[in-house]
Amino acid sequence: MIKLKLRIFIFLGLMTFLISCKSSTNNTAIDNKTEDSVNKSQIKNTVADSKISDDSTSDIQAQIDSRAFEFVKNLKNGEKLNSFFVENWILIYHEDNRCDGSTDGQIDNLISTQIDSIIKLQVENDGDGWACDKKEPKTYDLDFDLIKKIAEWDRIEIQNYENQAMNIIYVLGAGESDYLKLHYDDNNLIVKLEYRSEDPG
Repeated sequence: MIKLKLRIFIFLGLMTFLISCKSSTNNTAIDNKTEDSVNKSQIKNTVADSKISDDSTSDIQAQIDSRAFEFVKNLKNGEKLNSFFVENWILIYHEDNRCDGSTDGQIDNLISTQIDSIIKLQVENDGDGWACDKKEPKTYDLDFDLIKKIAEWDRIEIQNYENQAMNIIYVLGAGESDYLKLHYDDNNLIVKLEYRSEDPG
């Protein structure tokens, strides 16, 4: 009788153990299915968000491109440009000359109407041109007149470069050595204008 009770006890213990293992396996499978479902849902949402983001980015760039074409049109026709600029914009000047070397300057906090007039900025020249004897560096005031600067350009057109940064437009002038680099904000207004003239040598 004791042996029978012992056998029944062992049998019940084994059955309890087996049922417990099966339940654990089922829970793991359910957890895995739930995790897979969540992961798939997250991937779908990420792809959808990425597509929305790409579309939004494309729309912003298209608006900037449109504003840049208007800017170029006004530039060619000698019309006012102030409506394309924010208040407190930045002018960066860079000129590289084979004899005089590199001349650089920057002026901040310009008001929009200043683009249509002469802008006085302080520049530094390093006197280190590759085709002439080195000169002493000097600092002086330069009168920047955009209309005069582009008067000798043989063209004024927008150039799109591969891997070009967002919100930046290049306006080419004399060859590819003289150009404007326009930086736009989220309202499609110019926050920074770079005038760059590189001596092709």
